[in-house]
Amino acid sequence: MRLKRYAWSAAVLVVTAAGLEAAPVRSSMVISVSTFGASAIMPSPSTATWRTVPNSAFVTGEDLRYVVKWGLVVAGYSDLSVKEIVAIDRRPTYHIVSSARSGGVVSAFYKVQDTNEVWLDQGALVTVRYEKRIREGKYQIEASSLLDQIHHRWKTRAYRLDKNSYEEKEGDLPPDVLDAFGSLYYVRTLPLDVDHTYTFDVHDNDKVYPLVVDVLKRETIKVPAGRFDCLRVQVFLRGPGLFVAKGKKLEVWMTADQSHVPVRMRSEIFIGHISAELLPEESNDTDAAQ
Repeated sequence: MRLKRYAWSAAVLVVTAAGLEAAPVRSSMVISVSTFGASAIMPSPSTATWRTVPNSAFVTGEDLRYVVKWGLVVAGYSDLSVKEIVAIDRRPTYHIVSSARSGGVVSAFYKVQDTNEVWLDQGALVTVRYEKRIREGKYQIEASSLLDQIHHRWKTRAYRLDKNSYEEKEGDLPPDVLDAFGSLYYVRTLPLDVDHTYTFDVHDNDKVYPLVVDVLKRETIKVPAGRFDCLRVQVFLRGPGLFVAKGKKLEVWMTADQSHVPVRMRSEIFIGHISAELLPEESNDTDAAQ
């Protein structure tokens, strides 16, 4: 079941991949939200030094919808939404939400209902907070993490509902870290020149791994939303057994314009592959299954 969970996550979260050896860790209207234990690890913004990353790729209100397939079989649906601008510790952040749910025959033997949320600093495009609520088969977990980008510390609280267990963890961070989901939106702001490789750090499962993005080529593809001129990107998250089995790969097709919208994601698994393809606007689950 563990491999099923990771393969599913690779298809719907796009840029979470891998199976290589882990690299060592270097020990709108603005709405305000509170964060657990924020005073303990979050600095005043007046003392902060933040990088600046230009963003012409996405804006609030963007809503992308995908059909997820195992081979030719419809396995479920996924949504990626840039909800709003939210102030965390008096700095504006993008609040971005991913939801995934199983569908069709897959729901009969492996029900999925996942929600992932991330808050990316609007100017620096680094993760300051992320949460997940996962229901995949019998596996159930709720977790929340804070990434202190100034003092370079992370803290996570997780509750396993299926095992009735709770734990807190914390550790060190290198500068300018993202989470696996939020890294998709940072990748979209990169130039993505063909034959170029981009590398940055991602916090995942209580560790930090380098995420490597290889831009393979430019090609035109057709998905339910239409025909798109795309950049074909291969992604590796160098951590043991994260989302994709060792030796497998994750590929993403992003539009070749400045938005770099992901229109197709494809991940190899132990039998065949799982893919996610962009749906037309206003489509529903019934339309997507046809």
